[in-house]
Amino acid sequence: MTKEEEQEFRDKVMETIIPLVTNMTEDQIKQIMVSVEKDNPELPIGFADMLFQQIMVYKYNKVNNI
Repeated sequence: MTKEEEQEFRDKVMETIIPLVTNMTEDQIKQIMVSVEKDNPELPIGFADMLFQQIMVYKYNKVNNI
């Protein structure tokens, strides 16, 4: 990924996912990620884990910055 693509990915996560997961527990988020990964075998291996980690970083950074 280029730097621009990485930034676009981060922006999309912040815009679309973080508002939904702000009040969810880590277990709830992980269950969704497992379900999405299972239903979408075309996703790269490890994508769900990477996205989960990013969500946790953004979620807790947002909470701590309020």
